[in-house]
Amino acid sequence: MEEFINKITTINEPKTIFLLCGIVIFTDVLTGYLKAFKNKKVNSSISRDGYIKKMGWIIALLVGFIIDALVKVDIFLIGSAIVCVSTEGISFYENLGEIGINMPFKKYFEKLDNNKEESE
Repeated sequence: MEEFINKITTINEPKTIFLLCGIVIFTDVLTGYLKAFKNKKVNSSISRDGYIKKMGWIIALLVGFIIDALVKVDIFLIGSAIVCVSTEGISFYENLGEIGINMPFKKYFEKLDNNKEESE
């Protein structure tokens, strides 16, 4: 994970960062729909809420880009991108596991889900 974060933090071209985030967001949406179709739980309200979240990521990335441009630093866009790619990447990974693809680290996410349920 540390190597992944180091690679993202060395990307200094906004176009590449936006593209990377766009790919991860798109794959999360796609696998989310596959999971919903498989589980016969396609729901427009859930889709709408998901799209609102995705638009939030795009806004966060744009705000990070604008702040970086105004202040002449390269931290806000990269920081937003790290959180976006991590969050959406984990969701994408979980979706793959839930549609039946055997993922090597799936057990760690199941443990996190079980801990979440126990705390509620």
